[in-house]
Amino acid sequence: MDQARADARARAQKLAAEAERDGRALLQKGKDAAAKAAAAELEKAEAAAAKRRDEILAQAAKDCGALKKQAGSRMDKATQAILGRVVGK
Repeated sequence: MDQARADARARAQKLAAEAERDGRALLQKGKDAAAKAAAAELEKAEAAAAKRRDEILAQAAKDCGALKKQAGSRMDKATQAILGRVVGK
């Protein structure tokens, strides 16, 4: 009877140790999967941010070009107005 109890206790300890080991392995697997998913999401967010940055820079360059063109078309009028004031005095 004592031997049966000792065997049962040993089996129970072995099962508990195996369950703990399997639980730790499962936990580590979950952590690894979460880290991989987080890295993928970060990479996706960085790519989206880079794309948006490029769009903003392209729009800014387009706007600057339009402003330069507009300023250039007014340059002759501004020059004539200044000369008219200077010479007119």
